[in-house]
Amino acid sequence: MTFRLTIATPDKTYFEGLAGEVTCPGLGGYFGVLSRHTQMVSAIGMGLVKVETDRAETLLFVVDGGLADVGPERVQILADRVVKATNLANAEEKLEEAKALRSVPGKLR
Repeated sequence: MTFRLTIATPDKTYFEGLAGEVTCPGLGGYFGVLSRHTQMVSAIGMGLVKVETDRAETLLFVVDGGLADVGPERVQILADRVVKATNLANAEEKLEEAKALRSVPGKLR
């Protein structure tokens, strides 16, 4: 079973399509969402969003802040910052870059 997933920032949509599962970095740890999940809204922190699409492919995104609005048939991840990764090693590299940027004094996120 699938649900409609959107991953976006205020100025760009990074993914819009059907997914079978998504894992998000909540403030208290990662959480997973499957189809027919109960309604919830959660803040998201810095980390990896892992998407299992309806075409059996895995997509990875590095996010930094925002929220996940979850419903039984749709999930919207509205992030402050999103970077698409090509594979797990690339995702981990981009996550380290995001952490380094966040630690620079006076640097805007």
